[in-house]
Amino acid sequence: MRWVAILTCLFYLQSNAQEQLLCYELSHDEFGINGSYLFGTMHVMEANRFFFPKKLSRLLQKSDALCLEIKSITNVHIDPDIMFDSTLNLKAYCDSTEWSELTLWAEDKLYMKPKQFEENFKFAKPFMLFQFILAMSLPVNNKSHEQELEKIAAANKIQFLGLESVHEQLNIFNQIPFDDQMDMVFNELNEGEKNKQDFKDMQQAYIEQDLATLCDFSSDKTFVGYKALFLDNRNKKWMPKMKEMMLEEKVFFAVGAGHLCGENGLIALLKKEGFTIKPIEL
Repeated sequence: MRWVAILTCLFYLQSNAQEQLLCYELSHDEFGINGSYLFGTMHVMEANRFFFPKKLSRLLQKSDALCLEIKSITNVHIDPDIMFDSTLNLKAYCDSTEWSELTLWAEDKLYMKPKQFEENFKFAKPFMLFQFILAMSLPVNNKSHEQELEKIAAANKIQFLGLESVHEQLNIFNQIPFDDQMDMVFNELNEGEKNKQDFKDMQQAYIEQDLATLCDFSSDKTFVGYKALFLDNRNKKWMPKMKEMMLEEKVFFAVGAGHLCGENGLIALLKKEGFTIKPIEL
């Protein structure tokens, strides 16, 4: 479930919302586009609080294709080499106190002694470590919108599409200096309880279909300075792909809710391209 941690951390960065709901019907009279949908997901939710109204299934079954950020995430494979750098020594990016914090965490959560932890993570990119720490804070019993949508699409022989590859998604983090990646690591490590509460607050806002509140989590300090990298640039890169897909067939797009937010969010970008965006209450 490593992709869950990747997608979840990408969800945390938001900006101000112009719309309030999570789901929209897309149409464009000039291009003859109609019957496509845009849905903002929360990549991980507690299983007993999972928000998945029946209307989502009905909308997807009316579509020709399901398009996620990554095509067929249930079967995604991550090349381990992407996560390591033989020129890197992770320990060199920590002072003695920080390294002690990491080894104590590893002993408690990964059941690794300090020497074993160092051997396993010596050449790990900081973001790999960040993923492990984040994954440990997620609910043990969880569900994913992406996986549920894929099950429905597979059962109805609906085509799978993707907006980017897992390699492209991981490469986002390669553009962040290791020092800044380490800041993310220690923010997650030291703010674990606060982050767990933030997760619960986001989950509640999501259940209430309150996109505006979800977008207010833009104050999260973990990704300060990298909003364009995590959201804006990707949204702009996705737009031509989305338009091309919709010219061919009716597509159900499901992406992290943060991608819907703000002046560079998909809702605003689609409007600039002349699309009519009709909110759908689930």
